[in-house]
This record gives sequence, C-alpha cells and structure tokens, in this order.
Amino acid sequence: MPEMPESVASDDYQSQIWASVTASGRFSDEDVPNLALLCYWHAVAKAAEDAMSKGKSVKVLDPVGYKPIKAKNGRHAIMERPHPAVSVLKQATAEIRALNELLGLSRKAVPIQVQQARPQSEGARVLSLMFADRERKAKAAGA
Repeated sequence: MPEMPESVASDDYQSQIWASVTASGRFSDEDVPNLALLCYWHAVAKAAEDAMSKGKSVKVLDPVGYKPIKAKNGRHAIMERPHPAVSVLKQATAEIRALNELLGLSRKAVPIQVQQARPQSEGARVLSLMFADRERKAKAAGA
C-alpha cells in the first residue's frame, strides 16, 4: 500500500478519500501522484458543493444586482447569474471521472474479457453492439 503524501494527510477530507480508495491494496507507489490528484479534486468538488449550499437547499443562481426596469409590483427585479461554484464543480467532477478511469476505479476501466464473461440478455447484447458502433463511428470521425 503506497504511503499517503503530506498534502493529502494534512486535509481530513482528502485523507478519508485516500483511505477509502487505497483500502483495496491494489495500488503501487507509481499511482501516488494520481491518487493524490483524485483526493484533491474530491476536496475541490466538496468545497464547491459547500459554497452552493444554503441551509437545506442548493443555490445555483447568484444575485448580482437589480434590473433597471421595475416589475408590476413596483420593485426592481433581481439579476442573477449561475453560481461560480457550478463551473468549478463541473471541472472537478470531470477530473474525478478521468482519474477514476485512469486508476481503474470506473466501470469503463473493467477489462473487456471480464465484461464479456457474464452471460448477456438479448437486450444487453443489442445495447453493447449499439455502443460499440457509436464508439467506432466517433473514432472514425476523429472525436
């Protein structure tokens, strides 16, 4: 089991993620930089979620001022924009997904032989053919 870096150990949330991910014992010292990044991005995602949380609700719009035109009730309407933490959370979750795949923690990372070892229903076989065809077409298009 690789040793936890100081940058991860100094943060309680990141160290919890580290302990959870490395509990399987399948990682080596070569994986430490990517594991540390995974813990970091989890902490960034949590901070973004915390920034948007207001009591029991999540606030995804951020008031930035008042519209120059008054509403029918005589009050100025509030101008809002997407909360800045939404884009931070979006980037963090994308990084987490990429690192999960790189480290073999996602379903996409499961070897094809293991996936095909299970018996498939007719519907599952059709879906796997459809997704394989989409992947082939995307590669051909250069995506």
